[in-house]
Amino acid sequence: MTHLRRLAAGPLGLLAASATYGFSVGAVRSWRFAMLNVIKFPLLLGVSAGVCAAAYFVVARMLAPSLGFSDVRRLVESSYGDLAKLLAAFSPVALFLALTLGQPVSRVELGEYPAFLALNTLVIAGCGALAVARQTATLLRRHALPHLRARAVVASWLALSLLVGGQAAWYLRPFFGVRAIPDDGSFCLGTRPDFRGAESFYEAVYNLAAPPRARVRE
Repeated sequence: MTHLRRLAAGPLGLLAASATYGFSVGAVRSWRFAMLNVIKFPLLLGVSAGVCAAAYFVVARMLAPSLGFSDVRRLVESSYGDLAKLLAAFSPVALFLALTLGQPVSRVELGEYPAFLALNTLVIAGCGALAVARQTATLLRRHALPHLRARAVVASWLALSLLVGGQAAWYLRPFFGVRAIPDDGSFCLGTRPDFRGAESFYEAVYNLAAPPRARVRE
C-alpha cells in the first residue's frame, strides 16, 4: 500500500492523473482529441509549472527573501501535483458530461458546449487556486512571515498561476474542440484567433460570459 501511494505521488502517477483529465475533456470533440490530450494536458501542466517556478521566485525575492529557489521549486511541484490529482478525481464527471451534453450544430448554435467549457475552466481555476493556496500557506507558516506579507505572496502567486496557466492553455489549444467546426489536424493553434475572434485566453473567457454573436464568423 505504501509503495502504491509513493507511485501515485511520483512523476508517473501525476503524469497519469493529468493525462486522465485531459482525455476526459477531449472526448467532448472526438476520440482523437481525447488521445492528443493525453500528451497535451501533462505538457500544459509541465510548462506552466516551469514558468511559475521562475516567476514565483522573483516575487519571493521582493516579498519573502527568506524563501530560497529550492523552497519555491518544491512548492510548485507540490501544487501542480495536487492540481493533477484533483482534476483526475473530477475526470469521471467530465467524461460523462462530454459524452452526454447537447452537441453544437453550427458555429452559432453551440448547444451545451459553452456550459461544459465554462464548467471545466472554473474547475481547473478552482483546483489550481486551492492547490497553490494550500501549499503556500504551509510554506509561509514554516518561514513565519508577517500576516500581511504572507497574504501578498499568496495573492501574487495565485495571479501569476492564472496568467501563466491561462495563456499556456491558449497557446496549446484546442483541448476541447467544437464538433461543428472541422478539425484541421493541428496539434496546437498557437496565437491564431478562435472561431469567435478571441486572440487571448482572457478574451475567450469574456466571450463565454457575453458571446459576441454579431462577430461570429460563419
